[in-house]
Amino acid sequence: MGIVYIIEQGATITKADGRLVVRKDSRVLEDMPSKDVERLVIFGNVHITTPAMKYLLESGADVSFFSIHGNYKGRLQPRLCSDAELRRLQYQKSSHRETCLEVSKAFVSAKLRNMETFLKRQKRKTAQALSALDTIKQGLLDIQNVPDIHSLRGYEGSSSARYYKALSSLLQKDFQFQKRTRRPPADEANVLLSLGYTLLFNRVYGALNVVGLDPYQGMYHLADRGHATLASDFMEEFRVLIVDSVVLLLVNTREITVKDFSHSQGNIMLTHDGLKKALSRFEDKMNTVIMHTRISMRVSYQQCIEIQARQFARFIRGHDTAYMPFVLQ
Repeated sequence: MGIVYIIEQGATITKADGRLVVRKDSRVLEDMPSKDVERLVIFGNVHITTPAMKYLLESGADVSFFSIHGNYKGRLQPRLCSDAELRRLQYQKSSHRETCLEVSKAFVSAKLRNMETFLKRQKRKTAQALSALDTIKQGLLDIQNVPDIHSLRGYEGSSSARYYKALSSLLQKDFQFQKRTRRPPADEANVLLSLGYTLLFNRVYGALNVVGLDPYQGMYHLADRGHATLASDFMEEFRVLIVDSVVLLLVNTREITVKDFSHSQGNIMLTHDGLKKALSRFEDKMNTVIMHTRISMRVSYQQCIEIQARQFARFIRGHDTAYMPFVLQ
């Protein structure tokens, strides 16, 4: 089973006789062997009994909490990989300006290259997509010689703005949007993107934790209280490949339509059925097998994230001279 999403509001998670059981009122919604649950993702008002919580902590299961709107709230923290030396080296490298710049350039370069590949693979060649490809191509050249991270963010920002215009132009008309918006997302497409990025952030955070890295000590994103900046850094190489492709599929196959959203007090959110569809497609993508050319292996996207986390740990330890991000060929 691996991962379980709980989205039924008012449900309760209990443990009995070696099984995790999800109930609402007198109905059993899920009944699964405890040992099969590796990840539990909980949306909104769902209760966990103390025995269930203790078991999940002791088993090392990854348990994360989201609001009903899909905003990440936090997680149960089991015993960490106790690698104090790795974290000491991470903090040391993160204090070196040149190291941070080179690693940041790697993250941004991978993001732009994956944007480029994604747009080139689309059958429709809209004017916005062609314009974005030109901007991204120039951005890839410009970032090689940037003097600092502030300048790098500028090139990333301009390329991303053009890219999102291109992405909008590739969506069917009901979902086209003006720009990327968040907190709150201003339209249905941005709701899907925000949900996807939050789910991806959660997976990246978990992978960094397992390896023994500190998800809160990044090199590219600005430090902010409570912000896991390394998880945000690490997401950059996977955003387009995992989330944007899922959104394009959901929208253009009309698996999700505007009827799968509700509007309340100025907020737009997925309905129960819409959320189930989005979560299902996200999970399908995480299990999609791709070629990881650098290690010459076919792996799932979930495995790819974990491999990249270990590659980053190798760089931190000094086993590799540079961090090589994942770029889809």
